[in-house]
Amino acid sequence: MQKTLILGCGIGGIVTSNVLKKIMGQDMQVTVVDRKPDYHYPGAFPLLMIGQRSPESISRPLERLNRKNIEFICDEIMELDFENNRVLTTQHILPYDYLVIALGVEYRSESVPGFNEYVLNAYEFEDVIKINERIHSFDSGRIVFFISSLPFKCPPAPYEMVFMLDYFFRQRGNRSKVELVMVTPEVSPEPLAGPKVGQSVRKMLADRNIELITEAKILGVEKDALILDHGMVVKGEMFLGIAPHWTPNVIRSTGLVDSNGFVEVNPSTLETGIPNVYAIGDVTAIKLPVLEAYAPKAGIFAHYQGEVVARNIACIAQGLTPKYRYTGKGSCIMHTGFGRARYSTVHYFAQPKPFITLLRPSRISYLGKIAFEKYWLNFWF
Repeated sequence: MQKTLILGCGIGGIVTSNVLKKIMGQDMQVTVVDRKPDYHYPGAFPLLMIGQRSPESISRPLERLNRKNIEFICDEIMELDFENNRVLTTQHILPYDYLVIALGVEYRSESVPGFNEYVLNAYEFEDVIKINERIHSFDSGRIVFFISSLPFKCPPAPYEMVFMLDYFFRQRGNRSKVELVMVTPEVSPEPLAGPKVGQSVRKMLADRNIELITEAKILGVEKDALILDHGMVVKGEMFLGIAPHWTPNVIRSTGLVDSNGFVEVNPSTLETGIPNVYAIGDVTAIKLPVLEAYAPKAGIFAHYQGEVVARNIACIAQGLTPKYRYTGKGSCIMHTGFGRARYSTVHYFAQPKPFITLLRPSRISYLGKIAFEKYWLNFWF
């Protein structure tokens, strides 16, 4: 029996394992390795943050994959041995015929002085729970939400979270006593989307009385201040941030990565430079045509990449020519509060620049996002 080993059990890893097992059945052993025992659905973090979701409702034990005859191993990955087609963990030596690297990114909060002491990471499940606890006792003052550095995954998510904070305090009746500030190193919100999308987000921030500071270089955080370059200081009583992203050391120590540590792949097939080794999701170094900037990183792209890789591995395993291609297309929905959301479409391989749309807030988009959350948490487990 042939063996496919998938490293990482985020969105990309889960989709890859499901699709491949469904196609191949007993003809392929599919194993997924992750150091964490549970999956937390990141698309619901904004709702978890304001108390509209419980931690349990958006979490699933990864051992549920075993019910689909997908082997799940909870362990730390120590070494990728490409020469011998095996991966070493703390407790196992795992051979493979096909390897899919879906390890995502890690958060290097220690690289921002003061982050660990004074900031809650809005992309970290445990910290989102703490944010919910803190905002329920936050009656007045300034909350500063900042993006530490580029690139960061899911470009709309920080703005989505700020909008949901605005909604939360308006519902509590104390929004007039709470200042919200958004600080980003971007030249404009979602710069790859173009000026129309950026201006639309800017206007919505202004309409909600949310201050926006762009082109900010974060130097550090103190107890009551975010320190920027050029001597700029942003005062605050609570600091929420997106920590710098970094690929796992086990990947950075291989010859697969570019100068920034992201895995270089064929943008259409997700193949690396090593035969039968693929990489998907946030860990990849996919570049945009012409612009040569990193393509946006988000769960929906990892999802589609996982499907392509799974189907192509199945083709190869069956002696067929792999024919599936990743197109760089996707969509996302941004919660904006008050039972509304904004639907966005993305085609980031479009030339000469990415094609991205962002619709006005609507009830239909909100219901679509809620339906997708239910689908994801029920279908894939």
